[in-house]
Amino acid sequence: MADTGDEQADVLGERLTLGTGFAEDERPEIVERFTALGKRLRSHPPDSVDLRLSVKNRGGAEQKVTLECRLAGVEPLVATSTEPELSSALTEVREDLIQQLDKLKTRRDPRHDRPHRP
Repeated sequence: MADTGDEQADVLGERLTLGTGFAEDERPEIVERFTALGKRLRSHPPDSVDLRLSVKNRGGAEQKVTLECRLAGVEPLVATSTEPELSSALTEVREDLIQQLDKLKTRRDPRHDRPHRP
């Protein structure tokens, strides 16, 4: 059975911790914005995924958004953004983490270890 967007949002909602700078009432909008990330995480058991989102100096000139992803058996993946607009920063950390997950999947793929044919 294929995952639906709602199931992916549920996993994100359950596994996403909102850290410093975010309020709980912002969760639905953030989870919706991170739906594409949920699609990348569906290959991992939900209980092996932990996400933490935080922001320092929210709205200030030195705003920094950090999204940390911990997967069982893997070093933590961290994406950061210093975009001054919060929505742009959230998009940037989402896209960065998706790229890191794609690279991780490629490295873990057994076909990756095969020698290249000339």
